[in-house]
Amino acid sequence: MSRKPALCGGLALLVASLVLIVPGRPFAQDVQDVQQLDLKKPKIFDETYQLINESDLNCSFYLYEQGKLMPDIQIIGAERMNERAMYDNDALIYINRGAADGLEMGQLFLLVGIREVVPKLGTVMKRQGRARIVRLEDRTAAAKIEKGCGGVQLGDYLLPFEEEPGEMGKDRGYGDMDPNASKRGRVVYIEWGFHIAGPGQWALIDLGRQHCVQIGDQLNVFYRARPDLPREAVASAIVIDVRGATSTVKILGARDIVNIGSEVQINVAR
Repeated sequence: MSRKPALCGGLALLVASLVLIVPGRPFAQDVQDVQQLDLKKPKIFDETYQLINESDLNCSFYLYEQGKLMPDIQIIGAERMNERAMYDNDALIYINRGAADGLEMGQLFLLVGIREVVPKLGTVMKRQGRARIVRLEDRTAAAKIEKGCGGVQLGDYLLPFEEEPGEMGKDRGYGDMDPNASKRGRVVYIEWGFHIAGPGQWALIDLGRQHCVQIGDQLNVFYRARPDLPREAVASAIVIDVRGATSTVKILGARDIVNIGSEVQINVAR
């Protein structure tokens, strides 16, 4: 004979007894209160958080547009350069400028390197972290890498470091927008040469200062199955760097992948 009915009955009696001896409001009311609390919890996309963070500012990429001269401060050597090809935190690098060129002890620089050429647009420059001058000579200097993003190489460039505040805010999400709005563009590049991207990744779009785009602008990314079919909003993104004709964006949220060629639209009016 099965013992399951007797066991279930015993458990039922035990639960009933516990309800009687536990002080306070009835158990059913407690469950209802918990459910109401759960319903009141804020959704993550409603919360204010760091939309643009230190990694976005110091480790992302931007487009160096065609015709512009490259920076004149460059890495020409590094410690243990015969053993290594790439350098990260605390490594010493040697540069082609010194005290006679206006450099100072303790001066901080942003490290950038050439990563890829985008036809008809320019060259992708990858931010690689920071470097601080720790030894200074007349025509050369040594700098130590700080907060490196990995992959610093001989030949990379140094730019004067400018502190950026980042940005707190809310992800406005993605939804349909006026198809006739003027600030529309496309994704032209995705980090590391990938063809698809998701939340947290960076991409380049073909909208920039000449289109009145600003850092902190949020935008929607759209998918269209065929040119004759309606578009669908699939992702939200935020502008983290602006150049003349292009901007770097970070994907905030997505319900589908973002592709090179995906349509984008700024969701603020200016």
